[in-house]
Amino acid sequence: MMRFKKTTAVVLSLFLLLIGAAAAVAAEAVPMEETKKVEQKAGEVRPTTDLTVSVLSAYISKGDELSRNSIVIQPQIVLGYKGFSLNVWGNLDTRPYLAETSTYKGDKRQNWTETDLTLAYNRSFGIVNTGIAYAYFGNAAYWNSDSTGAGPDQKDDQEFSLSLGLNTILSPNLKVARSFDSTQIWYVLLGISHTFEINKVFGVSLAASGSYLVSQDDNRLKINSDGTDRKADGSRNDRYNNFHDAVVSLNLPVKPTSYLTITPQLSYVFPMGDDAKYDMKSRSMQFDTTFVDRQNAYLVGGVSVQLSF
Repeated sequence: MMRFKKTTAVVLSLFLLLIGAAAAVAAEAVPMEETKKVEQKAGEVRPTTDLTVSVLSAYISKGDELSRNSIVIQPQIVLGYKGFSLNVWGNLDTRPYLAETSTYKGDKRQNWTETDLTLAYNRSFGIVNTGIAYAYFGNAAYWNSDSTGAGPDQKDDQEFSLSLGLNTILSPNLKVARSFDSTQIWYVLLGISHTFEINKVFGVSLAASGSYLVSQDDNRLKINSDGTDRKADGSRNDRYNNFHDAVVSLNLPVKPTSYLTITPQLSYVFPMGDDAKYDMKSRSMQFDTTFVDRQNAYLVGGVSVQLSF
């Protein structure tokens, strides 16, 4: 608990510093004059490119703790054209932690932990947004290790997803994803968000999401309060089938030019019930901590810088 409070204080302090820096940028920024923009022919559709680098205090994905007490750097490039997009994303852990040996390793081979590739198609019908996507998750050996510090890579994974959203108040969006390689789960995510435009440069964005997870894999069973996955008679628990993690986020996008966006961000990830709490504890990287004392909620702060063309 003391460690969580200390981490929270550090994250909040850094977030406040980022807000101050963003405010300074906003104060000096002058929006791009429309006359400087390249005129396009009516109806012309051009390819788009987004380059983003995020620096965050932790890497949490679907409630799973994938870094521990280290800064992560996440570069991303998205190429888009006529509704189609190619997204390449990666994660660099500045201090990779090997949970199985409860040690931080200086082996630089393990700093780059993941590379994801996503192909998607999105289309709007009036206020309705629809999307379909395929993702390949390339995982590296950043927590699995033997005594030499060079254990086998984690198994890669794949996912297929459908999404449906509305361009209306709170921008509700529903995503249904199915992983089908090293994991076999359905992951349903419902989110809402709203951005308040303070002026042409500065905004405030609020978002919240909740998920439901259905496991179809015997490696993802319901976890008991003591960390075990067995019933009193010794048989295995049922597969996980319940609400899972929720996230609330505050973003402060600053857009000094039409091409550049700087966004300080703060997110809180927490379980949506006891089943989710025990599952998130069991999948944390805190192997050196008793199950009851393991963390199951995370405060994540950081900043992202995006260039759009």
